[in-house]
Amino acid sequence: MDNKVVFIKGETGFMVQALIKNMKNADLEVTDIEANVDEIEHHQYYSGIIVYYMGGNQHSNKRILECLGDICGENKIPLCLIGDSESLYTAEQFCNPNIVSLKYARPFDVRVFVDDIKNILSLQTEYIRKKIILLVDDDMDFLQMARKWLSEQYIIDTVGSADEALIYLERKKPDLVLLDYEMPGMNGYELLSKIRSGWKTSEIPVIFLTGNDDKDSVMKILEKKPDGYMLKSTPKEQLISVIEGFFNDYI
Repeated sequence: MDNKVVFIKGETGFMVQALIKNMKNADLEVTDIEANVDEIEHHQYYSGIIVYYMGGNQHSNKRILECLGDICGENKIPLCLIGDSESLYTAEQFCNPNIVSLKYARPFDVRVFVDDIKNILSLQTEYIRKKIILLVDDDMDFLQMARKWLSEQYIIDTVGSADEALIYLERKKPDLVLLDYEMPGMNGYELLSKIRSGWKTSEIPVIFLTGNDDKDSVMKILEKKPDGYMLKSTPKEQLISVIEGFFNDYI
């Protein structure tokens, strides 16, 4: 994803072609597509950044912006918006501002635009290089503490139940799942069974991080062959060391 740009053409014309040409001349890999939801969904996984050149049809802009809000929010893809004042106002109403990394009101300096795109992609590359860990636990205090311990080295996502974890795993593929055993509803053992049996999730490594250390529970967990087992009482330094060792061996 180091230099990949998906450029959505809300309209065509000289300016659109000039932007695409200048990005390609700057060694960016640009895929230009029409402003079509199916096309956007198809190309979302091949993008380091999405650029939407908005046209004058505000109804169409609204539909595309709602789609981009979901895609960019769920997959942490930076979004660049280009448009006239009316189109940018529409964007403010229908698109989460937290996902908009760049915004340009026409006319603007193309050279500045290309430099900004390259800078965002450089930052995104550093972000992507970090491993993503999903913490699954109904203990909010523990989630907060574990996030604090691990967030300097890793991207940490958290969910409070097995059901939430399954929804998350439909959308994203973390590099590691740290999983509690005792949770209301579906427990960690049952969740691990579903992860192992899912074609999209079967290869995701899972380490149990739990307060449950009785022999029967441990033996039951080990039947599913998790990638590790640690107690919540594990000291911070040891926890970090185990995870670092896991990634070093796993790579």
